Amino acid sequence: MKKTILLAALAMLCIPATGSAQKRPEAIRLSPKSDQGAVLIRVPIQPFTYALQFSKNGKSGFLSRVYIMKIDAAAPGYRYIARTLSPGRYRLDNVWQQGAWTACMEQGTFEFTIEPGKIAYLGTFEVDGVLREIQSQAVERGKTVVYGTDYMQGQAKISDEMVTGRDPADLAEARRFADSSMNGSGALVALADVGGTSFKTSGFNKSIKICG
Repeated sequence: MKKTILLAALAMLCIPATGSAQKRPEAIRLSPKSDQGAVLIRVPIQPFTYALQFSKNGKSGFLSRVYIMKIDAAAPGYRYIARTLSPGRYRLDNVWQQGAWTACMEQGTFEFTIEPGKIAYLGTFEVDGVLREIQSQAVERGKTVVYGTDYMQGQAKISDEMVTGRDPADLAEARRFADSSMNGSGALVALADVGGTSFKTSGFNKSIKICG
C-alpha cells in the first residue's frame, strides 16, 4: 500500500473526522475511588491523522507497552483528547503522522504524573512544530512516499512554547469539558505537573526498536 505524506501547507483543507473506537473522552468514567486516572490534552486538528506515543516510568524498550493517543483528521481547530491510564509517570516518546512518519522526542520532551481517581490536564500541546519537522525531514530524505509497512524515523524536540493553555481560565474550560463530555467528571480535573526531560535510545529498558 502506498502512503504519501501530507504537508503543513494543506492545513486549511476540511477533511471529515473519523470516529475512534476506543479511548474516547465520553467513554471515560472515573470517580475519586477509581484505581485508574486519566490524561486530558487539548490539541490542534490537522487535515491528516497523527498520534502521540507515550511510555510509562521510562520503560520504552523492546516489548515494553506503549500508550497511543490518536487525533483523527478533521477541519482546522482544536479538540480535547483523553484516555484512562494506570498511576505512574508518563513520557511522550514519539509523534506519528499518518502511521508512517515519526519523530523521536529523545532530545527534549515532556512527562507528567497520573494519579488514581484524578484527570491530569496537560494544557494545549501545540504539536504543529513537531509535525512540520517530520514533514521537512521526509522531504529532505526523499521519503514523502512509503510503501507497505515501511516508515521514516526522524528527530524533533519540544520547545517551551509548545505546551500552553495552563492558566486558571484554561483549567476552568477543561473542567467544563469534562463535566459535559466525560460523564460529569469536571471536579476530578487538576493541572498536571508537566516537566521537561530527555532520554536515550539504547540500553536496557530504553527505546531501542521504538525510537532509534
